[in-house]
Amino acid sequence: MKQILSVARMGHPVLRTPAEPVDPARLDSAEFQDFIDSMLVTMHETDGVGLAAPQVFTSWRVITLHEGAQVAREGEEALTALINPRVTPLTEETASMWEGCLSIPGLRGKVSRPRRVRLEGLDRKGKPVDIELSGFAAVVVQHECDHLDGILYVDRIDDPRDLVFEKEFERFILPELEDEDDEEEAIEGEEL
Repeated sequence: MKQILSVARMGHPVLRTPAEPVDPARLDSAEFQDFIDSMLVTMHETDGVGLAAPQVFTSWRVITLHEGAQVAREGEEALTALINPRVTPLTEETASMWEGCLSIPGLRGKVSRPRRVRLEGLDRKGKPVDIELSGFAAVVVQHECDHLDGILYVDRIDDPRDLVFEKEFERFILPELEDEDDEEEAIEGEEL
């Protein structure tokens, strides 16, 4: 049964504990599929673009993704869930973006991440996934997979001055980014 799940906040140990791999034999169970559905409902209800199982107090290697992250395989609909994902950087070139997180409400931080990555894992039906991502989708996937390893985006901020409250981000930083018309710099109004 789908339900909105509670979201763990920074400071809870579940967010700092590496998550356990999911046995592929478990994917067909109604319990597991209901859990993924509940993660998706929670992500949408909290205006997230991604969610990792540890964020809802479950230490499994599972992430869900909003369709807006455009993580799609050619000729298929967008991926909404990934089991046992692995991310491999495909370039040393990085991009800096302002990230937020459902587990760290009210803050934004500027994080540099590889521009292109390879994403491998299983979809919710157990079908293998192996795709290349760039831009916003690459950022979302890296952010969510960090959660599976007990890493928060605040751990990846290069300059502590680039950690700001949401209101100040919207008031002072976002207008500058919009003036520069640099869409890659801001993840506007979205929490990962």
